[in-house]
Amino acid sequence: MRLFAHRVDPFDNGMYVIADDRGDAILIDPSRGEREAMATIRDHELTLVEILNTHGHQDHVFDNARVKEETRARLAIHSADAYRLDPATRPTAMLEPPKSVADDLIAEGPLAYLRDVKIQALHTPGHTEGSVCFYLPTNALLFSGDVLFAGNVGRIDLPGGDARQMESSLARVATLPPETRVFPGHGPATTVGDELRWLKGFRFS
Repeated sequence: MRLFAHRVDPFDNGMYVIADDRGDAILIDPSRGEREAMATIRDHELTLVEILNTHGHQDHVFDNARVKEETRARLAIHSADAYRLDPATRPTAMLEPPKSVADDLIAEGPLAYLRDVKIQALHTPGHTEGSVCFYLPTNALLFSGDVLFAGNVGRIDLPGGDARQMESSLARVATLPPETRVFPGHGPATTVGDELRWLKGFRFS
């Protein structure tokens, strides 16, 4: 397995390309990183088979449509956040990304997009209704979207946010092996163990 991690302006989004030994790849959260994503795919001679969204906020999905058009990859998002991909149904916000359409609706459980990499979708609502973390147990990696950051948690004050759900989602993340490396939707990577001191039993005031 190969991991290519990018930090994408202007919102310091985490964008991640994961490739298996066959050269097939997935892209987590294109954000506004279409150029960086396509350069990685070309430079390493990868075939992008699936775009995965951790959730439907505009800064994470902005280049969904562009990457889909260039690569013909499929697009996956949790069913509870699929409405956020359409300007006609998404909550209003500063950014207005082009409309994109999900080909696959994610639910809790294993994802079979890469034959050589075991990926599990963990439904972790609280930031949005359909927030998902992508967990690679064999590789001890977690792509946490805007659920967990280094030293912080995602916002719950936006449409679809829910404090009690977020607390439950964070409690679930806290049960993962402490050596699990966490690659968040913003900011630097961390590990579950490094966050356990405050993460275990976390409650919003």
